[in-house]
Amino acid sequence: MLFFVTVALVPLLLFGYASYKKSSTIVNQQFNKYEKFAISQLETQLVNTIDQMFVVSKDIQQYLSDPTLIVIKEEIPKTYEGFIEKKNFERFLEAHKTFNTKGIYLITGSGYFYGGTYLNTEMLFQEPFWKKAENIDSRDHWIGFYQTQHYDKSKPPEQMVGLVVPIQSQYGVLKGSKLLIETKADELFSYIKYLERDVHAFVTIRDDKKDILYSSAVNRNPNANDIVRRTNLDAYGWQVEVRVPEKLFYKSSTVILNYTLLGIFFSILLASLLAMLFSDPIAKRLRKLKASMGRVSAGELDLQVPVKERDEIASLTVSFNQMVLQIKELIEEISETERLKRKAELRAFHYQINPHLLFNTLNSIQWKARLANAHEVQQMIYHLTEVLHENLNFSDELIPLKKELSTIKHYLKVQEIRFGHMFDYEETVSPEAMNYLIPRLSLQPLFENIFFHAFEDGNGMIKLTVEDKSDVLELTLCDNGKGMTAEKASMLLQSHETKPKSRGIGVYNVDQRLKLHFGSEYGLEIVSELKEGTTIIMRWPKRSASYDQSNSSR
Repeated sequence: MLFFVTVALVPLLLFGYASYKKSSTIVNQQFNKYEKFAISQLETQLVNTIDQMFVVSKDIQQYLSDPTLIVIKEEIPKTYEGFIEKKNFERFLEAHKTFNTKGIYLITGSGYFYGGTYLNTEMLFQEPFWKKAENIDSRDHWIGFYQTQHYDKSKPPEQMVGLVVPIQSQYGVLKGSKLLIETKADELFSYIKYLERDVHAFVTIRDDKKDILYSSAVNRNPNANDIVRRTNLDAYGWQVEVRVPEKLFYKSSTVILNYTLLGIFFSILLASLLAMLFSDPIAKRLRKLKASMGRVSAGELDLQVPVKERDEIASLTVSFNQMVLQIKELIEEISETERLKRKAELRAFHYQINPHLLFNTLNSIQWKARLANAHEVQQMIYHLTEVLHENLNFSDELIPLKKELSTIKHYLKVQEIRFGHMFDYEETVSPEAMNYLIPRLSLQPLFENIFFHAFEDGNGMIKLTVEDKSDVLELTLCDNGKGMTAEKASMLLQSHETKPKSRGIGVYNVDQRLKLHFGSEYGLEIVSELKEGTTIIMRWPKRSASYDQSNSSR
């Protein structure tokens, strides 16, 4: 226990100290960057706002200084010409507004104004900033921050940047008038509030006369150790001062240090408790699981390790139990698959007899029929011999499709001699499909089903089509016989083990052999209606002769 704690303590202390130094440096750098970014955004916004206001004021001054462009002879127009002059001038003022401009007004000495109908000049003249602006020199200007009190009283005051410029023109009623430009300062103050709230800064903005235009609301005396950034706006003589107390500037580093020390303490405490409480139970459970693995490797597949906990070792034990079950089920499945495969092969060939005796006897009968000029008997025995030769050939389980189709042709010749030319047969096979493998004796049971059940006296039409569909071959066998109900068609693909004396290997056995060879997703599908004929669809994957040889070698 002491060794474990000692080994854990030294790396934790070293790593904690390194993490503290690195993280505090990164945090302070990021904090510094954020502060610089906010200050630069504030300065940029200030400069852009003031520049825009001065550009507008100069344009209006230039316009008003030209008597050929505008002559306002009376404040309240009494003639149509005067009314048009007023409207044109107000349109001119309106054209200089931007999205954040609150208003642009020309205010005469008597209190009459141009530029809108929602300005309350009586309240305006009571505003502190206007009283300061009234005393400025004719060549000077006033600019500053204030909250509007001279608009609609039902709405809350808005924060503004205002510019007051005396009009230089002495024509008409312009003598002694002043130009007021008001710009909304919401975005500008959002940067100030960001500095005050997130950076814990105290912001002070002074004009060229060192008068304070804005100061943070919190009262605080400056300290010598404060982090101070001062920026001068040379074009206007303004100064922006951002002051952050040293303690607040390095607050993040202090928090990181405290949490690092706290983390080290609790890590050591937790490591000690975990070592004491859990090392022994975990070791016991691991040894138990290891012993169970040894028993399974010795062949004890009925073993299941009980699981009571809900941790990683429990998950491992559950996976081990599932693996044992899957191995057991896989062994049983393989055994059952092999059993079914052998059973299907036995059912397919339960008519096996001595091939030599059968073929010698048939050949003797064929020669006797030939000597007796019984040509139909001779042909029937010939084709029957070819069919039986394939049925009794046990060398290959999978054969090329063209060989299986050749056997079917011999089978149909036997039926033609038997019934006469009572049925028609059409065969359409993709040439590429001829060399792919199919289980031996897969088609003959389907044709036997047609002659025994679908046709009467062999009378009807049979169509066989094989299509090459990507990785799958699809064989369609259609007849126009009696057909059957959907229930009976479904029964053809069900097991008939309760009828051990049923003749032939049957449609069910063909379906099962396809599934055994290629997988459960392949096999037969039967579509039939009474008096409408029957269609059997066979699907199996493409397999070449090399596939069959590799399986045989295994």
